[in-house]
Amino acid sequence: MKNTVGPPVSGENFRNREKKLRKASRYLKNRNSFLILGIRRTGKSSFLQHTAYLLRKESEKNICIELDCQTFNSILDFYKGLYNEMPKSMQTMFKKFLSESKQLPKKLVDFITDIFDSVEILGSKVNFQDKLMNYSKPFEELVAAFFKKKENVYLFLDELPFFFENIKAKTNKTDEITQILTNLRSWRHAGLPIGITGSLNLHQQLEYLGISRKLLAGLNTIELSQFTYEESKSFINELSENDKYKWWTNEITEKLLELLPDFIPYFLQFSYNEIAVYECKNKKEVEEVFHNEIMPGLFKDFTYQFDERLTVFKGNDLKTAMSLLDFIAINEDVNIIKLQEKFGRKFNYEILIKLIDYEYIKLSGNQEYSFTLKIIRNWWITKRVLNKKK
Repeated sequence: MKNTVGPPVSGENFRNREKKLRKASRYLKNRNSFLILGIRRTGKSSFLQHTAYLLRKESEKNICIELDCQTFNSILDFYKGLYNEMPKSMQTMFKKFLSESKQLPKKLVDFITDIFDSVEILGSKVNFQDKLMNYSKPFEELVAAFFKKKENVYLFLDELPFFFENIKAKTNKTDEITQILTNLRSWRHAGLPIGITGSLNLHQQLEYLGISRKLLAGLNTIELSQFTYEESKSFINELSENDKYKWWTNEITEKLLELLPDFIPYFLQFSYNEIAVYECKNKKEVEEVFHNEIMPGLFKDFTYQFDERLTVFKGNDLKTAMSLLDFIAINEDVNIIKLQEKFGRKFNYEILIKLIDYEYIKLSGNQEYSFTLKIIRNWWITKRVLNKKK
């Protein structure tokens, strides 16, 4: 197992999540679809890739079409990406199916299944980037009909919310996003199993864009939490064994885990790399590198997104959101009754729910609210200078 810091991993480099993987596999094999939820850096993209890896490993008949959606900027990119990631034999069948349907102009079919950005029609150069929406409905129906006849075909969409951000930034419109979600729903209903993930919460994103969440109806959810202590310990020790570090001891692993605020896969990978680079051979050296290199690096890479997310709150809503976070940050055992007692008529349940949607806080099984991760709580306390219990 190699220590890959940042990019998604699968195969021999993927560890843990066994029960969640079985759940994902069962969903897909029964022609169901799922959406992976989890805070950033919990390994959602890796989970999606590893699910596809396991399906291929199980049978050569299983066809996994994997799209990295963060590279797309339009519905046209999405359609072309879908075609380009098909196996060659399926590409041939797909192009023939579209052509013989007579529902799409031949030039459009050629364009979707070719590499050019524009073609000549009646002497005029037409950019199908602008025209494709006119044919989106028949294309949606044709794709549904094509995949309905196929078995053992699975579609994986990584960074779908990032793709939607690209569209919104480019056009400031949501009609393309709505059409893509409509297409995906139609394809799911036709029996094409789809796995979806992204660094943003898709439900939260649609609410922000004013798009109905009903377009996600029928999507099961799989939530990824952080690793347990034992999983984390095994993960770190396996990395050191693979690197054959004779100086790495169980004491070093335990000290690192004692210092880490959360056991997110990326945190473990990043921290392991820093300890390895500085060859920390005792607990004191581990602690020095942790405070001087690891935590500053994690704060810089991880918490900036939560500052950005605060912009969804405006005016008095922002003040309320910040007050709620302040109270939860410096108090333990915070439940709905304590929040109501603290804020009285100013308590706003909708803002509390939005803070959950935007991954600041979570509701535990015993109905208590807390920050989703300790690193986020620590960042908030530092940001707001909350030094004592109020």
